[in-house]
Amino acid sequence: MEYNFEKEWLLALERRFNRQATEIAEITLSGRPRMLIFYFADFPAPGMLTAVTAGLSNASHPDWVHGKPELSFTLKTTDQGWGKSAAYLAQEFFNQRSFAYQSSFALDVAMSDDSAMNACFVYRPQFLNKDQVKFELQDRTIHLAGLFPMYDEEIAMYETKGTEAFWNTPGFHPYDPTRASIAGK
Repeated sequence: MEYNFEKEWLLALERRFNRQATEIAEITLSGRPRMLIFYFADFPAPGMLTAVTAGLSNASHPDWVHGKPELSFTLKTTDQGWGKSAAYLAQEFFNQRSFAYQSSFALDVAMSDDSAMNACFVYRPQFLNKDQVKFELQDRTIHLAGLFPMYDEEIAMYETKGTEAFWNTPGFHPYDPTRASIAGK
């Protein structure tokens, strides 16, 4: 039987999340490898959507010594555009960026239809502890990386303050894609 990374990754997520994916989508940018998005509606809580990429871990990066990332958004939304944005980032920076914790990204357009946010930073998904973000698959180790949305005008503040101080800034809500900008606070 031929090995199928995407199937094994989906099963590993479903076991860890203790629920089945509610939808699977595919995105392929011209000249880029295919990327799947696994959607988990009402997870980790009712009214929330978790979207996880499948395909970034096929890339190579010199910083990836102990495993490779896959990306996820977990937000109070039903807009699947967030998953598509995660897949877009994975494809756009395939083999180029490490997606290390505390790195940030900005797009020229909003990441979804339900928000004006067009940037994000990478950190551990908050509904998983540091051991739960690690997945041992047959052919690779994956570390699930969380993407947290922000406005591009918040990037300088984020990079100056650091993740913890930014996170604790009044008005920052990691799961709310419709929050107001906290730039200048």
